[in-house]
Amino acid sequence: MITFQVSYEAENQYDHEVQEALFEFMVMPCENESQTILWQKSSNTAQSTPFFSRNVFGYQSLCFRAVGPFQLFSFRFDCHVLLDDQRLLPAVQNSLSPEEESQILASEAFQVDHFLYILQSPLTDIPLHLVPASMRYRKSINLLEYAIELNAAIHKLIKYTPNVTSVQTKAVEVLAMPAGVCQDYSHLMIGILRSQQIPARYVSGYLNQGKQFIGSAQMHAWVEIFIPEMGWVGLDPTNNLFSDHHYIKVADGQDYNDCSPLMGFIKPSGINCTDHSVQVVEQ
Repeated sequence: MITFQVSYEAENQYDHEVQEALFEFMVMPCENESQTILWQKSSNTAQSTPFFSRNVFGYQSLCFRAVGPFQLFSFRFDCHVLLDDQRLLPAVQNSLSPEEESQILASEAFQVDHFLYILQSPLTDIPLHLVPASMRYRKSINLLEYAIELNAAIHKLIKYTPNVTSVQTKAVEVLAMPAGVCQDYSHLMIGILRSQQIPARYVSGYLNQGKQFIGSAQMHAWVEIFIPEMGWVGLDPTNNLFSDHHYIKVADGQDYNDCSPLMGFIKPSGINCTDHSVQVVEQ
């Protein structure tokens, strides 16, 4: 077992006086069969008592109502997370042949069961004819083998370049550049998979900063692909890795918009600037 201390800080500055605000921070690691929160606390400059809210995917957010006037709102979240470092990575070979996997993927029952993660979103939508032939699924190999190949191909294609995209940059735009950060790698990989009726979802979380992974300075994004008889398998095209015990999951959804670390509203509306910082330390 391995324990991480996670610290997330955000500071919102406004160009006008805010009279009322509701903030929703989706930054708390989720709890599942491989990770457990041992301890947590949060604080904010409005000294508001937090309440919890679950989204449609079942993931929790920390919510605060702040009453003004104010032009600065700061938030900090700290926790200790216990991860199972014995999680086994999936084997390249599984019990299904490529032909059997292809039949399952093409079946109506499978597509209905996984419709939400086959359906393209505006951020991931990419027509199949724009996908390079070398990145397309071949029925002669297992789906996991293909996913590994695609993970490596996107890692090689995109140049990690901060500040050239936004969280609303679309997969087709990333393919045309090709440059960006972790959410761009993930949206492109998800779009390519969904264009071929393969279920894929967007994951947000944290990376072990002691391993010098790309993208570990902020909240990170990676991909989970559903493989018949294996379930959801995590792959990180930004680093060309499987998501293992160095990855701390917060949430998943169709795309970034389902996993945004900060949502909410302010009254009156106006221009704001937000700074985030993340620390992940192995205990």
